[in-house]
Amino acid sequence: MQVLLENGYVSSYAFDGNIIGGIEVPDPPDIEHFEAHFQSYLVRDGTLEYDEQQNIELKRKALCDDLRKRRETECFSYINRGQFWYDQLSEKQKAELQVWYSDWLKVTDTLTAPEKPSWLN
Repeated sequence: MQVLLENGYVSSYAFDGNIIGGIEVPDPPDIEHFEAHFQSYLVRDGTLEYDEQQNIELKRKALCDDLRKRRETECFSYINRGQFWYDQLSEKQKAELQVWYSDWLKVTDTLTAPEKPSWLN
């Protein structure tokens, strides 16, 4: 099989055929695991080696990317409303909105999407 490396990790692979710039390596012992996690494999001493820490980092990055997209669609559509809309809110609602917004801004640290105030529609 051939693999293409980026920063030492597999970025692409081909069981049959050639990849421009690819290197030849023996097939991994668990092909299904490799196909599911190929970006967490590196080549060491001419063989593929799974790196659990890399897999954890890739999952975290994917989760953060997802949370950023959710923040954009679920949060910013409320936060970016005009002053007229804000003037219609009670002080309690404004305080809840500020906490919710602040929690969204920290979402890549907490890795948990905040619960939307019930009064937001």
